[in-house]
Amino acid sequence: MPGFRELVTASGLDAVTEHLDEALVLAALREIHGLSGRLRRVASEKDETFVLHTADTRHLVKVSGEPAGDLALQTAVLRHLARTAPELPVPIARSGVDGADRHEIAPGPRSLRVLSYLPGEPLSGRAFDPESFGRRHAQLTRALAGFRGEHQDRRLLWDLRHLGALAPLLDTVDSADRVLAHRVLKEFAFRVRQGELETQLVHNDLSPHNLLIDARGALTGILDFGDVLRTAVVFDLAIALSNLLDPDVADPWADPLAWLRGYLALRPIAEKELALLPLLATARLVQRALIASWRARRDPARAAYVLSHASRDWATARAVHAGRDAAAERVLGVGR
Repeated sequence: MPGFRELVTASGLDAVTEHLDEALVLAALREIHGLSGRLRRVASEKDETFVLHTADTRHLVKVSGEPAGDLALQTAVLRHLARTAPELPVPIARSGVDGADRHEIAPGPRSLRVLSYLPGEPLSGRAFDPESFGRRHAQLTRALAGFRGEHQDRRLLWDLRHLGALAPLLDTVDSADRVLAHRVLKEFAFRVRQGELETQLVHNDLSPHNLLIDARGALTGILDFGDVLRTAVVFDLAIALSNLLDPDVADPWADPLAWLRGYLALRPIAEKELALLPLLATARLVQRALIASWRARRDPARAAYVLSHASRDWATARAVHAGRDAAAERVLGVGR
């Protein structure tokens, strides 16, 4: 299995942020895509992300230092979904005037891509129907099942398969969090038989920050395919559920179980894999908390962004881990 440093490099997380001059980006957009307008910078984990406001529309602009193969994979996935699941609101990749999807515009290299802009507001913090969104998640998973392409078996630090590689980060967190993380990593290694899990290409980061809704609560956008890869399907489901857990409400599992109910109505999961969901959801929370704290120290320019997405992960992980056996029974009840 790859180690922490190898995964950091493969995931494009080893570079410290250096903002490009917006004038350079605008010049490249004019030359490569024939687009001009006003840029607005948007916070993101790795890419430099902008919204380009033109005279009559908007575009999403990404400048990334990720390997060319990873960027090609993301574009290929979006085009696959446009063909096989046109009912799903995903961005459309825009080609330049030369027909290419990606153009190097700065040393590093830094590659420019343009995507369609999807309307709506992030799901995070808004009322919604989790069961209906679980069905949409299942639609996405089913649509991705038929994808075949290069680089889909890439290695990412954000893949739960590599949870154990985060062990070097345990000494960087507070003692109580370190004890919890050690227990979760140990239990994951003991209970999760990865060779027996069903795998396919998945989104791998379906969070409320990556889903857009309109004023009625209807889904208008599925964003950020930057972590897409082939891994265990149940990992992808656990990631979505982990983002819905709230230890401050009367029933932290109410929304996750409703999402699961909608998902299973369209896309079954084996019972032995369902039983792992509370552990896997906890593992995702620990994974995100460890990576976020490490990234905040390494790249201060992105510290506010990465920490905002992980601000409550330790507290949620403690609560979920303590009640994991009861939660597993409830999960299995939904699946029966």
